[in-house]
Amino acid sequence: MIRKVISGGEAGVERAALDAARKFMIDCGGWIPRRRALEDASLVRSYKLTVLADADADQAAARNVSNADGVLAVVRGAAGESAALHLRLAERYRRPAKVLDLDRIPAFNAARAAEAWIREHGIVMLNVTGSQTPDEEIYRTALGIFETLYQLLMMDSRHHRTAPGDVATRADLRLDAFVRIPKTVDEAVAVLLSALSFRDRTRIANMDEKRLDTLIPSLGAYIKNEFRLWQGNRSLLDDCRALSDSANEAPSRVIIRALRRALQNAEGVLRVVK
Repeated sequence: MIRKVISGGEAGVERAALDAARKFMIDCGGWIPRRRALEDASLVRSYKLTVLADADADQAAARNVSNADGVLAVVRGAAGESAALHLRLAERYRRPAKVLDLDRIPAFNAARAAEAWIREHGIVMLNVTGSQTPDEEIYRTALGIFETLYQLLMMDSRHHRTAPGDVATRADLRLDAFVRIPKTVDEAVAVLLSALSFRDRTRIANMDEKRLDTLIPSLGAYIKNEFRLWQGNRSLLDDCRALSDSANEAPSRVIIRALRRALQNAEGVLRVVK
């Protein structure tokens, strides 16, 4: 299981990896040159980054790579200048590296590929790099990938506690709820309601239905995997079809739509007044 995510906090993939890590209570860190800290002081506070006063961007990247167990690059198309630098540094410091090209692999498959690679190499300290852009699309896609990745890794770590008497963490408890295999949409919604944080419940409750598709790369992919939709959970699939708005509506979207409806009628959820 990953214990720490290291990056320089660049806009795009690096920041998505750190934001997802904070959500799942995974430690963050990394090194940045003084120039970047002066440009955006919130980076240091938000992600616990360390400023290298006399270093440039290349030297900060070298510190991030050398202090990690492996380098994961998430790109769209050819690796950019920063991602290419991190990959060269991984070779120099003999760190395993993995490149995920989102032009060639779907988001959920990317999370699965990253999970397999992390397990294979026993990555504990993960350095993340990738496409650097203020474009919200790459950030949202990468955020979904890393949220799914951390969930998958936490699911695995639940079965490897050091002793029978170990106290379960909040992450353990959240994931314990996910492993129950529902047979109906209502059961699926009940599992999700017990697993989602207050923040996520509020966000989904106030989300316009047209924006529900933005949850598919992360929550939707996780529903498909953990509720065994990939493996033919026939009872749940049949119930999803019965409740779908159209013949082409994905089962995971049916569940997310039902979840939103349940949240709008639930107590303990903040309502946004428009």
